[in-house]
Amino acid sequence: MNLLELQRAFQHHVLNADEAVAAAINESERLSAQLRLAVYADAYRLRLIEALAHNYPRLQQLLGEEEFSTVARSYLDEHPSRSVSVRWFGNRLAVHLGDRHPDQPWLAELANWEWAIAAAFDAADATPLSDAELAAVDPADWPTLRFEFHPSMQRLRLDTNAPTLFKALSDEIDCPAPTRLRQPQQWLIWRQELTPRYRSLPDDEAAALGTLVAQGTFGDACETLCDWHDPAEVPAQIARMLKIWVSEAMIVALVR
Repeated sequence: MNLLELQRAFQHHVLNADEAVAAAINESERLSAQLRLAVYADAYRLRLIEALAHNYPRLQQLLGEEEFSTVARSYLDEHPSRSVSVRWFGNRLAVHLGDRHPDQPWLAELANWEWAIAAAFDAADATPLSDAELAAVDPADWPTLRFEFHPSMQRLRLDTNAPTLFKALSDEIDCPAPTRLRQPQQWLIWRQELTPRYRSLPDDEAAALGTLVAQGTFGDACETLCDWHDPAEVPAQIARMLKIWVSEAMIVALVR
């Protein structure tokens, strides 16, 4: 077995517990080949479990270290790391938890929430639109105007109190009992300067944002709001929303 073959066999052992490489490992009276290999294989798995805990600290708090370790090992078995960076290990944990624990949907939603918060922090920078730039838009351009939003902006529709759990665990205060909501709640996550932020979205704002994110025009968003408000009230409602989005540094460009 040459060096390249040995390296590949060793990697295959670490990743897939293949024992073929054991024949090429020197043994001693104190350490067998299997034990020597186990040191590296176990260290690899423990490092990934540690990385998963780093990516999902509030989920680990909620579950406790022992149960989180069990979840992490199960996840690692089904979803081996495919990225050169441990930052992206765990991108399917929410799906895994949803499949494995359908009776505890808050686990998957808390994982989804934590991943979204981290993604907002890591998102690309973009210069937000100013009030003056918005005010300078020609009135004739408004009906066909489109908006570009900050790369960090995400919208989540949640059926549990996962954001409340996240905040309580982050603030180290008494955590409420995990529970399903009577009605789904829409949430907005984004980054303002270097700080990830989030807030709940009223249904009308969520609908208007959805239209604009899907490349709808300002006029399309106004039509969407007619499903929620009297048409005479729509101009005031959309103006209020625009003011909020600009103040929250979410709009980064206008497309005429």
